[in-house]
Amino acid sequence: MFEAFAAETLKFRRHRATWFLVWIYPIACLILSVLLILIGLSQARPQVVAPAAAKWIESTAAIWYVPPHMFGRYLIAAFTAFVFAGEYGWNTWKLVVPHRARGALIAAKYGVTILFLYAAFLLTGLLTLAMGWLGDVVLGTPIPDGITASALAEAQYIGALKALSPVLVTIAYTSLAAILTRSTIAALVIGLVAVTAEQAFLGLSPLLAVYAPRLVWALYQLLPGYHFDNLSSWLSEGAAFQASLPETEPIAWSWIGSLAAIAAWVIGVAGLTFVSFKRQDIN
Repeated sequence: MFEAFAAETLKFRRHRATWFLVWIYPIACLILSVLLILIGLSQARPQVVAPAAAKWIESTAAIWYVPPHMFGRYLIAAFTAFVFAGEYGWNTWKLVVPHRARGALIAAKYGVTILFLYAAFLLTGLLTLAMGWLGDVVLGTPIPDGITASALAEAQYIGALKALSPVLVTIAYTSLAAILTRSTIAALVIGLVAVTAEQAFLGLSPLLAVYAPRLVWALYQLLPGYHFDNLSSWLSEGAAFQASLPETEPIAWSWIGSLAAIAAWVIGVAGLTFVSFKRQDIN
């Protein structure tokens, strides 16, 4: 297992796809931060009031808004498709499979995908913090009082938790598609369609519920979209996210219920990926 993980890490660490789909986050953050500082230096800088500490702290964790967003999930799906389906395009599975357990190979791919993505997000969060502080110092913008290391760490921690469920579900969708289709392009398309359909249903549910209230009400709670919002609400507000659809009772799950629903999706779809790969004929 550890040998498989080390091999996957070495394989994808410096690959071009990893640079474009994973390391792009900290690179883009650094470039954008430098540009904003340079623009600020080139303009007249009126006296400004320090922002509220809570707002300043929240801005340092802005990267964690990207993974749950549809575009962020598209990038995650693209990287997952590359990691899981790339072996078919390179025709290297037949060289690897005879020497390692298939379950360990898939587990290593899951581990590398999650590790690389979260390493990039965390690095981007740290860069955002450092460049935000540097920008305020260089531009003479007052830094608010009341900022503590524990508050900054908590903002990153909460952001990472909020992003976790959509990241895992997106990886699960796309990895299964990659194994079943054996194609990076097909896996990417299926992953994008799954993410788009999930989010579209969430937005159109109030309209669709007019025509089939009970069916839409059931699907709204079955699909993972509501549970992403609910877990995020519990983390931010300490209360359930309440959704109301026409002609049905309000929806408000406990955080344990939503966590169990997401776990069922991730474990179920990832389990199908393991089973499908174990039964696959690798030529």
